[in-house]
Parts: sequence; structure tokens; C-alpha cells
Amino acid sequence: MHNTLLIPVDLSSTNEHVLETARHLGTPDQTQIQLLHVIETLQDEEPGEMDDFYEELREDAEAKMENWATTVADDGFEVQSTIEYGERGPTITEVAAEEQVDLIVMRSHTIDRDDPDATVGSVSHQVAVFAPCSVYLVRPQDLAS
Repeated sequence: MHNTLLIPVDLSSTNEHVLETARHLGTPDQTQIQLLHVIETLQDEEPGEMDDFYEELREDAEAKMENWATTVADDGFEVQSTIEYGERGPTITEVAAEEQVDLIVMRSHTIDRDDPDATVGSVSHQVAVFAPCSVYLVRPQDLAS
């Protein structure tokens, strides 16, 4: 049984299927679900230069995550939502370590068998390699069902 699931989300509708998968991996009233959205920051920006832009992204993320959190909570799960700033892959693994989660559940794309190197460096690849816990990747074919 998983006590704590971390679900990194972008703001696309495909995350609804990832949340559905996570609900099947947890147990209502026993599993805590942590939603995490990472706002990617630019490397070469001046301090304060992008504050308005980041605030707008944060407001959009908060609204979307609040809807998802309500849906998951209605199913009997304890839900926590967090928004962080930084690089997505490293931030996800850092939060997983800090929060001592049991499992990360996130979406991933299908690997192009003709070009397997194309996936090296993707967020899901980084998380799968560096996470301090197991990672469950939900692929597009899983999303279609």
C-alpha cells in the first residue's frame, strides 16, 4: 500500500487520467495525494524581471490544481497542492525526497523506438532515474483507455 503519492502535473487535461490512475493506486482515507506543479524558471533573467509573468502562471496553476484537489478529495483522499519554481525534473525529485513520498505517478510520452535517445533528458526520464522512490509512468496508450 502507498501512504503518500506525489503527482507532478502540468496544466493539460491529460493529467486527469494520471489522477485517475493514482486513485487506483491509493486507498481513500489512508493515502495522501500530493499534487505538484513546477513553474519552470528562465536561467538568465534579472531578479524581478519576470515577476508579473510568474505570478500569472501561478494563478492559472492554483485554479487548475484547486479543481483537481477537490475532485480527488471528494473520493476520500487527503490532498495537498504545492507550486514550486525551478527546473521540473530536479524539483520533482527534491520534493519527493523532502516529503518522503512512497510513489511518484506522472505522465510520460511513448518512446520512439527508432530514436530512443530522444527521451533521454525528458522530465519523466530524469524523475525515473533520480527519484528517491518508485515512479509509475502513465503513457499515452494508458490515457486512451
